[in-house]
Amino acid sequence: MKKSIEKRTYDRIKTSKFAVEYKIKGRDTVYNVELINLGAGGMCFLRNSILTRDDQLLVRFPFKTRKVILNGHIVRIDGREVAVRFANTEEEIKTFVDTFNEEYPLLARNSEKKGRMLRMPGESYHDSDEDDMKNIFDID
Repeated sequence: MKKSIEKRTYDRIKTSKFAVEYKIKGRDTVYNVELINLGAGGMCFLRNSILTRDDQLLVRFPFKTRKVILNGHIVRIDGREVAVRFANTEEEIKTFVDTFNEEYPLLARNSEKKGRMLRMPGESYHDSDEDDMKNIFDID
């Protein structure tokens, strides 16, 4: 298998049993989806509604300590897989990352995989699953 060139600014992590709500801007219907993976720059999920590339979304995360709603737009649809790039300020993304890293370990406790941490560009960590992450179809 040929390795692709990494174009992503933000690393992403697999999220096990992590569901978010989203709605398409300008519409009232709220959808609940389980994420495939997530990063500070965006997310990937399997769609359960009709979506088109460039749709603008509002994404609500299930955090208990603060309300986090991010804006995003669809950058790729491949079958049912949807890639969304967040369109918030760096400060808003940093708040999201901090909240996720604080709360996700508690949310992931009941899942089969231990929760991993999100990173902002330039931050580093060492993780044995890092090579597995390079094989995930995802966003930047």
